[in-house]
Formats: sequence, C-alpha cells, structure tokens
Amino acid sequence: MGHQASKKYTVANFSRESQKERITDDEWIWKRNMKNGTWNVRSLLWSGALKVLHTELSKLDFNVVTLQESRLESGIQKFDNYALSNSGLESKKHEFGCSFYVSGEFLKYVRFQNYK
Repeated sequence: MGHQASKKYTVANFSRESQKERITDDEWIWKRNMKNGTWNVRSLLWSGALKVLHTELSKLDFNVVTLQESRLESGIQKFDNYALSNSGLESKKHEFGCSFYVSGEFLKYVRFQNYK
C-alpha cells in the first residue's frame, strides 16, 4: 500500500496558568462554570409556562438554554433572575420560534437585542 501521512494534532491546554494572560478572572469563572443545554419545548403559549420552565431549568442548574418551538413573538422578556430572548413569527398563528433562556449571574455577560 502507499505511504500514509502522519497526522498532527493540536492539544488544547485548559490549565488556568496558560489562559491567565488572555482572560480576566471573571471571564475564567464564567467559562469554567457555565452549564448550557437545548430543549424542544413544543410550545410556551399556555398559562404558567414560563414559571414551569424556570422551575425545571433551575432544578437542573442550567445557565443558558436554547428553546426550540417556543411559539412566542419576537422580543425580550426580563424577570428577576432570568431573561428570555425570543425570535418568532410576528403573526397571530404563533408558529415556530426559538428562544434563549439566560439565568442568574450570566445575565451580566449577555447583551440582548430585539430582532424586529
């Protein structure tokens, strides 16, 4: 058989010392402790949905979650300890929609923007 080229790999070093020069302590804590996920909620258009959503995600200790099929209109909803950024259709049908749930101390790292 023919000559096979050797593969070269780059190994990432995640030790604090190697990262210290490039990021602040605050950024390091943020990157090391963030817990994110995704959830197809099918709809958040029912009474009490956002309260149930926040309760469930708090139990799982998620900080940032992408929600599919939220069916909410575009906009930003801010609450005491979390916020939702919604990107949905601006029609009365309430179809589709994607939302980002951000909670707790991670709110200060996110800049929300309306997509209208």
